[in-house]
Amino acid sequence: MCGRYALVDGKQVFLSFAMMKHLREEGKVYDILPRYNAAPMQRLPVIAVREGELRIELMQWWLVPHWAKEPAVKFSTFNAKSETVGTTKLFAPYFKGSRCLVPASGFFEWKKTGPTTKQPMYIHRTDAPVLFFAGLFSVWKGPDGKELPSFTILTTEPNDLMRPIHARMPVIVQEHDFERWVDRNYKDTDELKKLLVPCDPGLMDAYPVAAMVGNARNDVPACIEPVTAPASAPPSPAPARAKRLPAKR
Repeated sequence: MCGRYALVDGKQVFLSFAMMKHLREEGKVYDILPRYNAAPMQRLPVIAVREGELRIELMQWWLVPHWAKEPAVKFSTFNAKSETVGTTKLFAPYFKGSRCLVPASGFFEWKKTGPTTKQPMYIHRTDAPVLFFAGLFSVWKGPDGKELPSFTILTTEPNDLMRPIHARMPVIVQEHDFERWVDRNYKDTDELKKLLVPCDPGLMDAYPVAAMVGNARNDVPACIEPVTAPASAPPSPAPARAKRLPAKR
């Protein structure tokens, strides 16, 4: 699962990638940055081909299928499993022709530290200030013609870095695959599925952050600042065995 992420860097970061230099900004996308604790149902920057051109625009992080009767769904659509994305009725059409890139500085996951405790972790790339999740998008239109663009983030099995933290991680698209991923005319889903793999763990790092990130209303730099994780409690010593007194004669 990927349910929170951060996007700190703005326009200059995107300009460092060759394909991104010709992005058309739809609306005041960069004005909402930085975001230190992005959460589902919020409108966030997404890169996709719309009307034949590459755009960056704000989309709702909770996919609403274009065929929905109303601009809401009662089930979770902020993530999609890469293992079944090509066969599910909901996501398969978007996987075939409506793929997008979701820029992020890093993402959060909660590591289980005890029977009832979890430690939030911030995971980021060490070789670049931004990463790009594999996403799918939909454009719902109301009776009045007003559009609601929305997206979901694909997840996959964890790599060696993520495995001790969580059972899933977002799919991270490499720069050499950007163009193919967003190309809406590219329909070879068998080849696209080969991109839905865990990121090289050698390119990533993770560190503990404050519990405040659990509340989406907290959207401040402290959300991504490292903290000292509480040490795991040592195992309780085994109770001492009572000494047996010698029997009286």
